[in-house]
Parts: sequence; structure tokens; C-alpha cells
Amino acid sequence: MTLRKRTFSAVRWTTIGSIAKTLLQVAQIAVLARLLSAEDYGLMAMVTVVLSFAALFSDFGLNSAFLQRRDVTEDQRSSLFWFNVLLSSGLMVLMILLSPLFAWYFGDQRVGPLMMLSAITFVIAALGIQVRMAAEKVLRFRPVVVIEVVAALFGFAIAITGALLGWGVYALVIGSIAAALATTLLLWGFLAQGWRPTIRLRFAEVRSFLRFGGALVANNVVNQINLTIDLLLGGRLLTAAQLGFYSIPRQLVLQAQFILNPIITRVAFPLISEVQNDIARVRSIYLQTLNMTASTNAPIYVGTFFFAPEIVFLVLGEGWEQSAVLLQTLALWGGLRSTGNPVGSLLLGMGRADLSLKWNLGLLMIKPPIIVWFGSTFGLQGLAWSLFGLSIALFIPGWFVLIRPLCKATLLETAVASLRPFVIAGVAVGVSYGAASVIDGSLMRLAIGVMVSAPLYLGLSFLMNRSWVDSMRDLISPV
Repeated sequence: MTLRKRTFSAVRWTTIGSIAKTLLQVAQIAVLARLLSAEDYGLMAMVTVVLSFAALFSDFGLNSAFLQRRDVTEDQRSSLFWFNVLLSSGLMVLMILLSPLFAWYFGDQRVGPLMMLSAITFVIAALGIQVRMAAEKVLRFRPVVVIEVVAALFGFAIAITGALLGWGVYALVIGSIAAALATTLLLWGFLAQGWRPTIRLRFAEVRSFLRFGGALVANNVVNQINLTIDLLLGGRLLTAAQLGFYSIPRQLVLQAQFILNPIITRVAFPLISEVQNDIARVRSIYLQTLNMTASTNAPIYVGTFFFAPEIVFLVLGEGWEQSAVLLQTLALWGGLRSTGNPVGSLLLGMGRADLSLKWNLGLLMIKPPIIVWFGSTFGLQGLAWSLFGLSIALFIPGWFVLIRPLCKATLLETAVASLRPFVIAGVAVGVSYGAASVIDGSLMRLAIGVMVSAPLYLGLSFLMNRSWVDSMRDLISPV
């Protein structure tokens, strides 16, 4: 297939996978929120925020370096595989040893055993990740997506079973371990294509990947601190129950873009890597990626803002009402944040993890004190508003430092591609909210909102954002 056809095939399959995983994630939250307590979710948030940092060191960025490099020998690949497994095993042991320290930090001894058990996923994932990256490197996303969906379904079933058996927060941990194990086994069963790593570990063969990988890890660590600083501070200052009421709407907001954005950005990384020496094509791919991610996210986040009470009631049930206002504010933050995600594909595709690191180090200097002040002054709502305010303030500086130097896109081009869909969505969802406001019942209001806003958004996009409509048409057309 041509590059264009391979690209749309990859996007089509990541779309299918993302929709399926989104439905599974929402279903899992909807079911488990009724079987587990806010305290259980608070404990899991404490464990997850620590392990998310540790996971950044699990391969030292070597698998991303493997994806970015065009010329990788079989000997190098074997050394990379075993180096990754060795790093992940050491990280698992380190997390087990440090778990009492983290339990002390959060002031809850239940965190220690949960962290020890969760650390197993590092080694499980390391055994299969290179097989997945090799498939993605050639845009072979169809089998990868099928495997991910099947594994997520398996993990979902295990988590629900554990909750019904009374395992409490351990149902979430066992479910994630089950999903990781299923993913690795299926990757080797269906994607390895006969490849097996030789018993070979030569540091000289890995060294050339470490410069890119090391810069990427440093960048990801700082970026993760910036992303989760509200949870790190909240876990120290709030009770597990309070953190649960904040973390669940936050998880819903981020889950949407974690699932939807890789539909495009996961393909954009290897695509930009392939044309990285042609700046004009890089610029075109980046702007198209930005427009497609913004156009996909806009109606979801704008709709979440307008219909937050209905979503909280239907998804989480009774007892979670105080999360509705937080969900509204976090939806505004999540919408703006989603427009920044394609920058990651641009930076990685161009091999400039160092530039991203400098940017994130700058954020680390200003973000924590702002969040601490807002959080200590205005509580949970202050945490949410501080995130949204920072997203607005950093839009233009982000363009100037990260986008303009790499692909020469102008500020106007960037603003139009990222913000126009939100204006269109605001009009469409605003009209649907007015129509639904006279209806009784959360489910009916939400249904009316979707039925009115969806065709209106598509119609307005046809008039004002035709390139996205054309791309979606190509996406659903047979290759």
C-alpha cells in the first residue's frame, strides 16, 4: 500500500480499538463505582501516581528510540530486548523495597502491599513491548489493536469478578495485572512472526540508543510530575475519600484523550519519523494531526462541561454528586490539554526529546507553587481551576518554543487547527443543552443532547472545518 493508504488503515484500526477500549473503561468505572468505595479509588490513585513515574524508567526510552530509528540490526534488537527486561526487573524490586516509604508519605499503610503487587506489571509488560513496537514501526496496527482490546476485556472481566468477590481495591490491581499478562502472551502468539531474541546483551549495541532514550526518559519524568502534581499534593494533604471524589472525574477526563488521541498521534510518530527531513511535509502532517485530534475531542469535552451532572449520575451513581462541578472544570482543562498532545509526536518524530525536556523543566518551576496556592486556598475546585488557568496561559509560549522551531507552523495556523473545533462544538452543544433542559430525567436529557448536537456539529464542521470532514470520510472508506 502507499504511505497514505497505510496511514489511513492504521488510523482506522486505532480508531476501532480506541472506541472499544473507551467503552470498556467507561463500563468498568460505571460498574466498579457501584461495587467499590471512593476510598478504594483514592488508594488506587495513590498507587497509580507513584507507579506511573516508575514506569517511565522501565525501558529508559529504548523502545521509543527503536521505533524512531530506521536502521536497527538483529543483534541490536536482541540486546535492546534483554536490556529492557533487566531494567524492568530491577525497577520491580526497587518499588517493592520502597513501598513502605511511599505508604508513610501518603499516611496509609494499605498503600505498601498494593504497590508491591502492582509492580509485577513492569516485568510482564517488558516481555512484550518490543514485539508491539516492531509492528507499529511498519504501521501494522490491525493485530495490535485486536490484541489490546481482547486483553482489556479480559482485565475488565477479572476486575469485575474480584469486586463481586469482595476483594475491594485489590480487584483493580488484579485486573490490571491480568490485562498486562494477556497482552504479552497474545503479542508473542500472534505478532512475533517467528522472531526470538538471541541470548545476547552488549552494552555497545545499546549505547547508541541511550542518548535519545535518556533524554526521552528525563522529559517524561518531568512531564509526569507536571501532569500528576495535583494528585501528589492531594494524596499528601487530603484523605483517601476526598482524593477519590477528585480523581474519578479527573480519570474520566484524561481517559477520553488517552484513548482518543492515540488514534492519530500513535500513527503520527512513525509517520513524522519517516518524513522528518522534509519540513513542509512535517508541518502538513502536524497541522492535520492537530486538527483531527481537536475535532475529535471538542464535542466530547464541551458536551462533558454542559452535561456533567447527568454524566456523573449515570456513570457513577448516587453518592458522587459533589464530583459533578469538578468534572465541569476538569473538562475545560482536558479540552485544552488534548490540543497539546500532538506536539509529543512532532518532538519524538523529529528526535527532539531534549527540547521537550527543557520546556517541561520550565513548567516544573511554575506549576507546583500555583497548584499549591490554589489548592490550599480553594480546595479541590482550586486544584481544578489552577490546571485550566495554566493551560490557557501556556498556549502561546508552547507554540513559540515547541512548534514553530520544528515545523514552521504559524501561531494563526496552530490556533485555527486547535481551537476552531471547540468553537463549533460550543455552538452545537449549547443549542442541544437548551433543547434538553426542558426534559426531565438525566438519561433523556443526555440522549436529547447527543441526538441534537451530533448532526449539528457535523453540519457546522462541513461548513467551517471541511478538511476534518474529508479526513473522516477517507477514514471510513474502504482502503
